[in-house]
Amino acid sequence: MVSGTDNLIRYSIVAYNVGREIDVKKFSREYLKHRTRISWEEPLLFYHQDREVYIYSFGSFVVVNPYKGIFQEIYRVLEKYVKNPLKPYTERYEIIVVQDKKELKEILGELKNKMRELENKRIIVTDSACILNGVRLNRDVTKIVTFTLAQSLALERIEKDVDAALDKAQNILERFEKSRVLFRIKPAVKSLISVLRTRFDAISDVMVLEKPEILWEEPELDVLYEELRDIFEIDERFRAVDKKLEDILEMGQIISDLASASRELLLESLIILLIIVEIILTLAEYFFKW
Repeated sequence: MVSGTDNLIRYSIVAYNVGREIDVKKFSREYLKHRTRISWEEPLLFYHQDREVYIYSFGSFVVVNPYKGIFQEIYRVLEKYVKNPLKPYTERYEIIVVQDKKELKEILGELKNKMRELENKRIIVTDSACILNGVRLNRDVTKIVTFTLAQSLALERIEKDVDAALDKAQNILERFEKSRVLFRIKPAVKSLISVLRTRFDAISDVMVLEKPEILWEEPELDVLYEELRDIFEIDERFRAVDKKLEDILEMGQIISDLASASRELLLESLIILLIIVEIILTLAEYFFKW
């Protein structure tokens, strides 16, 4: 925890996405030595060197006030529970607690011109921080901030998976355009299956974009969550991913049709070739008789 003044308190929030999934229940059972039942959006909280660590089943964990080297320490603990480990993605944010208007004005920076509009809000969301205006930080607020950061990172991974799948589908189409008759059907279908599997995996993963249940009971937290989603452009990014997924499905259908047409063309070519061979043999037999 870092204090800028006697009253101003800053909490650094750093999120990491390390894979497609973390087996939270197994981690709790084997490492923490207790069984736990939590919903998919609910984090498992544990402490590492007195730091709060929130672990999410969809491949992310979030640390409050991390110190240098803490990621490596925590990852060594979690590594055996990470499914499909990936190169880590990182997202940073802050929670700042202010006690009076002077502190709020200093923190708002470029938003000072909105001071009158914001000074009566209990929770203010900016691009870099969630500001608690005369409100003590509680576990629910921390959970909403950590969950949104974890979501944003999971979505970033999905975006890259979908981009790679879209590139693969486009490459298949380009190969067909270049080779036409010589287009190899089996590798194309194999690649198509891989592309479509990525699509379905992504559809499954976007479940992480649903709202936590707690928001239905707490309107103020619901507003906080929606404002954070807006800051991290989660809805816009999801719509872009959804459009690409539709493109992949459409290209998959095209590739399937082309593969089928290529196979039919090959069969037709073989039939024509057999007819030509039969004609040649018939002519040869006719001329040799003479």
